[in-house]
Amino acid sequence: MTFTVSLAELSIFIIAIAFLILVVSAIPALIQLRQTNRALQEFSEEGKRLLADVKEITHKVNGHMGDIEEAVKKVRDVTIKATGVAEVIVDAVKGPAVTLAGVIAGITFGIKHFRKGGEEDVRE
Repeated sequence: MTFTVSLAELSIFIIAIAFLILVVSAIPALIQLRQTNRALQEFSEEGKRLLADVKEITHKVNGHMGDIEEAVKKVRDVTIKATGVAEVIVDAVKGPAVTLAGVIAGITFGIKHFRKGGEEDVRE
């Protein structure tokens, strides 16, 4: 029994086998691509949920920023006023304190001078 195969039939047979090998080898790649697509969809959904949470937190923080700005302005105003009060107190106390220190120094000098009998120089 002899088989006679023409060149066209042989070419079609070889092309069919090559196509079958291509399809069989492409199946695992398609399965992996499908799994990757599922994982990418899950990741995208998780990203959307996280983005919604971040958006909510951002809105809350922005709502509180006005309160924080107001508190900072109040602290700054109080600090400026406290500085002004401190300057007023220093100005009010400095004059009498210098006068008192001068009087005490004069009394001390006078007492030393009279103790020594007025003969020696007590400015030391």
